[in-house]
Amino acid sequence: MVTCDDCGQEVPEGHFCIRCGNSLAEEMARTGHRGFAANPHERVNRPRIVSTFFPQLPRTDMRTFRIALLIGLVVVVLLTVLGLFPMAIVASAVLTPLLFVLYLYDVDVYEDDPMSVIAFTMLWGVAAGIAAGFIAKSFSSPGAALFGESSGSTTVQLGVVMPIISVVLMIIGPLFLLGRKVFNDVLDGATFGGAAAVCFAGAQLLTVSFSTLTNSGLRPVGAVTPWVIRVLELAIAAPVLSAAVMSATAAAFWLRFRSPIRDRGALGPLGHPAVAMVVAVLVLIVAAQAQLHLRDFLALIVYLILDVVALIWLRRVLHLGLLQEAAEIQTGPDIRCANCGAMTPRHSFCINCGVSLLALPNARRADRRAAPPPAEPLPGGEA
Repeated sequence: MVTCDDCGQEVPEGHFCIRCGNSLAEEMARTGHRGFAANPHERVNRPRIVSTFFPQLPRTDMRTFRIALLIGLVVVVLLTVLGLFPMAIVASAVLTPLLFVLYLYDVDVYEDDPMSVIAFTMLWGVAAGIAAGFIAKSFSSPGAALFGESSGSTTVQLGVVMPIISVVLMIIGPLFLLGRKVFNDVLDGATFGGAAAVCFAGAQLLTVSFSTLTNSGLRPVGAVTPWVIRVLELAIAAPVLSAAVMSATAAAFWLRFRSPIRDRGALGPLGHPAVAMVVAVLVLIVAAQAQLHLRDFLALIVYLILDVVALIWLRRVLHLGLLQEAAEIQTGPDIRCANCGAMTPRHSFCINCGVSLLALPNARRADRRAAPPPAEPLPGGEA
């Protein structure tokens, strides 16, 4: 047994602490660098799309999903360059929701629970996105809603009112699951929020662009470059932004209402659901205003900057949630890590590769069943 320099607990000797995921190697301890709990080979503050949105993937599968994302983007751009703008928009709308569906199927996150839970979350996102699309069309012409053409009225309606409506609609679906005791992890809230958001973005895009696509034919007239920039926003920048801010916002609800009382203030103001909602609205307002008022390339740059900020926000929320869960887990018999394939004591982090076992499929539910129930809060409000 050795004493971890980070959490101060006695843990089995190995490459990583099984309680907090800190590297037990001397060179890593000196630098003070800590990896992302769901993938210790990445820094917490390094914005990565795949490991952030799909944290339960073993490291070998993350490469496959990165390739799939890249192929999807190449297809979208290729369709645009060929002038097949309607097909490019449809491909943009389905790219990220399709990756989420493949991810949930691949890792079988909720194998002990009915798939209707995830189906409900994603279908809510679709229904809410359709509703938001019709609202956006009522604010302006279909072309203005699709390309963000600015006028005095659309600056307020599409640039302020729609982001507020969108955040409210996206969060309602996940909140229906907040009261279910089996879903008591921050990672649960993040998964529900992200799934609803990507489906919302795709459904809203198809609804807003439906009239334009059906009336313009397969190869509508127009310059290619603005379309390429716009479909890159629609295929990756916009859905990543919506998914990141809504995942972090939903996770804040789970942190506030499902985590132990002692942990609820660990993220500061961003851990409070009301503050997270306001921040999500402000981020989407900035993105919408950039789309309305900046040139195509500059608007894309603003989207990408906001994506980076939102991804770091979400990664810090997930990292904290996984570390907090570790404090409630009892050490169990050795199991095989789904990430590296080596044997490790059943706890929170793999002793060999440092990945969070709570973030891997199938292990989280088993750990939750094996752990003793948390103590009831004392009358004075302390857990």
